[in-house]
Amino acid sequence: MPILFMLCASCALLAAAPASPSGELSEERARQILPRADLSQLTDAQRAQFLEIAGDTFDYAGCNDTLAQCLRATVKDRHALRMTELIKGALVEGYTPSVIIEMVERYYASFPKDKRQKLNDSDCPQLGEPKAPVAVVEYSDFQCPHCATASKPLRDMVQALPGKVRLCSKYFPLPSHNRAQVAAGCAEFARLKGKYWEMSEMLFGHQDELEDGQLKTYAKQLGLDGNQMLKEVYAGKFDAVIEKQKKEGVDAGVRATPTLFFDGRQYTLPLKPEFLVFSAQDEEEWQRNKGGWDKE
Repeated sequence: MPILFMLCASCALLAAAPASPSGELSEERARQILPRADLSQLTDAQRAQFLEIAGDTFDYAGCNDTLAQCLRATVKDRHALRMTELIKGALVEGYTPSVIIEMVERYYASFPKDKRQKLNDSDCPQLGEPKAPVAVVEYSDFQCPHCATASKPLRDMVQALPGKVRLCSKYFPLPSHNRAQVAAGCAEFARLKGKYWEMSEMLFGHQDELEDGQLKTYAKQLGLDGNQMLKEVYAGKFDAVIEKQKKEGVDAGVRATPTLFFDGRQYTLPLKPEFLVFSAQDEEEWQRNKGGWDKE
């Protein structure tokens, strides 16, 4: 009896693209293999990597096949185009195919209800429309350099999607940062005076200058009483609020800062504006459909 060798459809697509010695794929050849994917912004090497990823990645939100198959000319699945943009963005950032495949799998696996955390998104400063359907809860530390880097992209996300997303900032001072707890107290003092976001920006902008005298200067620049602020901070007036938020974060699995949750779904993509907006748009669609994707 003859032995039959069968190729899966995605493997056939890969086989149809002979690898060059340098592992590259031209724009024209990529268009022939994946006609619905616009890969013009990628290099030849990145296009070859995209093809590898598309053959190994399932289209979780769309046509129930590999991404490569969902990008055929005869398929009308818009989610495959969104996945394409996500993968392209990760390739441009320099991630390897294996890392991107894991990133995409983790991202789509985080959407189901049983993977989400129950978080209070109202007991915190709000940036954006209070009734926005997507609530992004951020656990942050004012001495954490990654938190400072994330501050602007998060604000940009809210501005990019007016009425769609709001940011809820929560305290998560790390033990290794000796001024983080005091800084959080100063931020809470400012919140009660209606100046949280201004104080937050001030603290993130001066992470190496958070001694008492410097904190009083920031308060004065915002029209606040710095002496009263530190008096209340050191009296422990804001400790309960800070510890409550930190405990909530620990219970939700927060181990480092910044950690973000989109309606309870832990964010796993890079902290860049385009990825944040992408995730917020997906979340809005998911919530609008009460836990699912738009029908084609």
